[in-house]
Amino acid sequence: MVVRDRAWSAWEGSVTPASRRFLVLTRYALKDVFESRVFLAFYILCLIPSAAALLAIYFSHNTQFLEQFGGIDSWFAKAPDWIFLHLFGWQAMPAFLVAVIATPPLIAADIGNNALQVILARPIGRREYVLGKMVVVFLLLSPITWVPGLLTFCLQAILAGGQWTAENLRIAVAFFVGHVVWILVVTMLCLAVSAWIRLAAFSRGALLAIFIISAVAGRLVNGVTRSSIGDLLHLSKAIESVVLRFFGATPPSGLPSPANWLTLVVVVLGALWVLNLRLRAVQEIK
Repeated sequence: MVVRDRAWSAWEGSVTPASRRFLVLTRYALKDVFESRVFLAFYILCLIPSAAALLAIYFSHNTQFLEQFGGIDSWFAKAPDWIFLHLFGWQAMPAFLVAVIATPPLIAADIGNNALQVILARPIGRREYVLGKMVVVFLLLSPITWVPGLLTFCLQAILAGGQWTAENLRIAVAFFVGHVVWILVVTMLCLAVSAWIRLAAFSRGALLAIFIISAVAGRLVNGVTRSSIGDLLHLSKAIESVVLRFFGATPPSGLPSPANWLTLVVVVLGALWVLNLRLRAVQEIK
């Protein structure tokens, strides 16, 4: 077989700025995630709670159409009083399931295929690599969490008027800050687990186990000490308490708000440390 000479020339297209090169990782990762039609169908189903909330808010101010159904109009009229607090949970749980399904291959695939060393040999360091993977999860979870949550709040604000908006502005803050904190915690845990566990099934099981074990450990410590100190270990209760305080509701944790924030900060920093430890070890392998 004759092998012909090949002439190589310099790249003549535009060069991606160094500050945005991590988005290349994000783009390809998102492409891989949405190649599955089953996942795409599940992702669309996760939008149903938000769509239902938007309809409920709309009909709560337009009950004339519902009067013919007998009694249902009065139920919709009370929707703004309770739907926002419940909507947060209806969005947070599907978002967690999306993360559990989609994130295991994010780093495990790069490590398993020996691609991580090649990626980090380019003008992309560990920091940019982690940032690119984090953006993947944020872009996946934002459209089913805080974005529709704020849209629902805006619709209610438009229909209810300025006085309601001024009195309930904390709801918008709760949706944005609460979901961003939730997404950050889930993102860091998912990336850390993906870096250490290659098999997707085991990775998903580990993510679920983290929340289950933290809940069991927290309750056990509370039972032994007959106090609320165990809530420091209860990850789910910590995030729930932080969110409920934004809504002005009573939190389930008996600890003050700074203690709940401390739990979340420790979890995020611990996951980041574990992730960096794994990436450094793989990068140093010759």
